[in-house]
Amino acid sequence: MDDDLQIDSDEDLFRNPVYYEPAGRNLDLDRPDLGVPQGQDLLNVLLRMRGRVPIEKRGLICPDCRDLRGRRVSMYLVQRDGVWLASHYRKPGEKPISHESDEHLARKERVAKDSEDHGFHAEIESQTADGHARLDVRISGANGIVLGYEPQLSAQSARGMRAREGFRRRGGIQSVWDFADPDHAGIGAVPYVRTPNLPASVIRVQKNPIAVQDGNFVLEEGECSQNGTLTRCPEKPYDPENPTDAGYCGGWHRVLVPAHQSSTFTGEGRLTLTQFIVEAAAGERIPFQRGGHHGWLPARQWQQYLEANGPHSDDKERQSSVRQGDRRDRCTEDRPASEVRVEPKQRRGSRAIVLESRPRETAAAKVPVDAQGQAIPLCRFGCGQPASLPGPEGLPEHFSCRSKHEA
Repeated sequence: MDDDLQIDSDEDLFRNPVYYEPAGRNLDLDRPDLGVPQGQDLLNVLLRMRGRVPIEKRGLICPDCRDLRGRRVSMYLVQRDGVWLASHYRKPGEKPISHESDEHLARKERVAKDSEDHGFHAEIESQTADGHARLDVRISGANGIVLGYEPQLSAQSARGMRAREGFRRRGGIQSVWDFADPDHAGIGAVPYVRTPNLPASVIRVQKNPIAVQDGNFVLEEGECSQNGTLTRCPEKPYDPENPTDAGYCGGWHRVLVPAHQSSTFTGEGRLTLTQFIVEAAAGERIPFQRGGHHGWLPARQWQQYLEANGPHSDDKERQSSVRQGDRRDRCTEDRPASEVRVEPKQRRGSRAIVLESRPRETAAAKVPVDAQGQAIPLCRFGCGQPASLPGPEGLPEHFSCRSKHEA
C-alpha cells in the first residue's frame, strides 16, 4: 500500500509537526510515548500499519495544512540517523508541500525580479552544488559571487539559523537573511538585513521601496563625549526602559555600528532592499563576522576595517557541523517554532561592535617651579599645595597650616 509513495530526499525532510487524529493532539517524536498519555506502544502501532493500512487512514495529518489552508494532508513517519521525522504524503511526480506564506513568496519574487532588472541572473528555489541546502533565491553576481537571498519570517532558534547558514557558507554562498522581527533570534547570528513587515500586495509592487532597517553597518571612531563623534558609549549597557539615555565614558572607541544608529544618519536617502541586494551582488557590500556577530559593510569601509584591525580569528572558517544535528533543528519556512524548541526572546538594543577602546588620556600634572626653575615642594601638613618657605624645622609649610596643626 506504500508503493505509490513519493519518498522525500534528505533536503525535503524537515522537522514538521504532525497531528494524530485519534488522540486529538500533536505528537512529540523525540519522546518514547510521543507526548501522548500511555502512548509507549503508539510508535509500534503506527509502524505496524505500514503496508497494511492506507496512509490516508493512519490518522497522521499536517496541522499546518489543516489550520492555514483548510486541507487534510496525510503524513507518514520516516527515520533518518536514528531520528524520527514526519513527512507529507504525496504521489510520484507531485511537488513537495510548501508552507511558505504569501509574504514569503512575494519577497522571493520581488528580489528575483529586481536582480534580473539590474543585470544579475536570479533563480528561485535552487539547490547548492553539494545538495545540502536549497536557496530561496540564487543570484549570480559579479566576479563569481553567488548570493543567496533567504527571507525568514518565522521564529527559529539561533542554533538552527547558524546550522543552516553553515551549509550555505560551505557551499560558497554569501547569504542575505531577511528578518522582519527586530527581536528574531537569527539577528546577528547570520549575515542579515531587517526590513518592515509588509503585506504581500505591497511587496509585489516594484516601485514601492522596501527600507533596510538593520544589518547594514558602518565604521566609526572618535571621542566618547557629548561633543564627540559617537552618539553614545558602546560599552555602556543599553537600557530598554530608557532608550534615549546617552552616556559617555570620556575615552576613545573604534566601533562597527548599524547605519541607523550612527552619528551621520539623518533618515534621508535610506538604503532599500533592492539597492542592498544589487550592491552585494556587485561586490560593493561585504559580509563580516566579528565576535560572533554578523553583518554587512560597504566595500570602502570593509577596507578601512581590515587596515585598522586586520582579519579577526572569528572570521576564519568554522568546523563543519554534524549533519544529524542540523536536520533536527530545521523546519519548513514560515511556521511558528515548535513549543518544544522555541527559545525565549531577548530584547535587543544597540548592536554596536567594539573593535578598539582606549581610556581617557589624563594630562600630566604640572609641577610648580621657583624663579630658578627648581620644583616647589608640597606643604608638610598635607594640604596638597606647594609651599616655598621653610618652617622652624626647615621643612616646607604654610603659616596657616601650622596654626591649624598647633590649635
